[in-house]
Amino acid sequence: MKLKFCFNIILFWLFPYLLLAQTIKGKITDELSNSGVAYVTVQADANHKTISNENGEFELAVNSLPCDLTISHISYQPIKIKANDTFLNLKLKAIVQNLEEVVVGNNALSLMKSAYAKAVKSVDESYYAKAFFRQIAYEAERPTYLNEIFFNADWKNYSLMKWLPTESRYLKNDSHVSYSNLSFSVFTLSGYLSNSYYAKPLSSKLDSLYTFKIKSTYKSGDDEIAVISCKLKVKYEKAYFEGDYYLNTDTYNILKIDGTIKNFGLTSKGVLGAKLKEANLISQYSVNSNNKSILDFSVLTLKSRMTVLGLGTKNLELYSTLYVMDYDNAYNKDLKEIQNKTNDVKTTQNMVYNADFWRSNPTIKRTAKEEEAIKILEEAPTIK
Repeated sequence: MKLKFCFNIILFWLFPYLLLAQTIKGKITDELSNSGVAYVTVQADANHKTISNENGEFELAVNSLPCDLTISHISYQPIKIKANDTFLNLKLKAIVQNLEEVVVGNNALSLMKSAYAKAVKSVDESYYAKAFFRQIAYEAERPTYLNEIFFNADWKNYSLMKWLPTESRYLKNDSHVSYSNLSFSVFTLSGYLSNSYYAKPLSSKLDSLYTFKIKSTYKSGDDEIAVISCKLKVKYEKAYFEGDYYLNTDTYNILKIDGTIKNFGLTSKGVLGAKLKEANLISQYSVNSNNKSILDFSVLTLKSRMTVLGLGTKNLELYSTLYVMDYDNAYNKDLKEIQNKTNDVKTTQNMVYNADFWRSNPTIKRTAKEEEAIKILEEAPTIK
């Protein structure tokens, strides 16, 4: 009887907390094609949000149910719902875009110049944040590497500048490729202004380097969004972005960039090498209370071909996602500058790895392929 009494007392105290801990899972699809929509923001409040994975799946921890959710994507009409269940199937309606006549320069150039003029005014402003970073690599479809890091960050509108890792894990299988410090590339690519490592259209020389045209425009609420194609018009040796900028035609805020990185550098030693096939970049930005564009997430996908003495042997894939969870000046303590010599692998290897913590904190829902890869890597004899 005493044991039962104590057990009931424990349940009495825990019951309110059991009710509060809720995880909503779901999938977001296009209402016409029924295909999953990647990188949709699912938000309950400022401290509870996530993005859908490449299959449109998401997982979000909330305080309690029911709760209000805002579902938004730059190319779809946003929806607001009251979530009563722990699993949701949601459909989004694509925004109709008005195709523009192909006109080089003119209004497109004027918009980009205005966007640059606004961005450069806050070039030295720091935005402190809690962020999450995930990298996963495959060789011939076999998972060989995983690096996941929670960290505090200092982001500026041209790059992520400083960090302080707080939780991490590093898993590695037998591999001929080292991915040490590739996170630096994602961090330096996360801004919309040009920097010393990667040329982008928003720079002091934008009209001498690039040609612009408005591909389409569309309405997002009361705002008009222009999709501007940016193409380099001169020969350029260093790495540079080429693709589309999404910007608000009234406020000149940059909302998204989507394109490729040309001349992306891959280095190798000895007889082994890697020939890059594609380097695709998507970065999305939200507008804060001060009407400044700040980073939501940045996704870099590298696909290359391993070579031996110049001959191709097998495909290599690397998927990197940088996601900002929360902005707050409280995250500005003890940050260290990120440099091209910063070794993220050594940093994560030296931190305590807690498998249970990572199973409970996916942040961005892992795809079935990623889950299987993690299982394989956790069982590998070369885990570090």
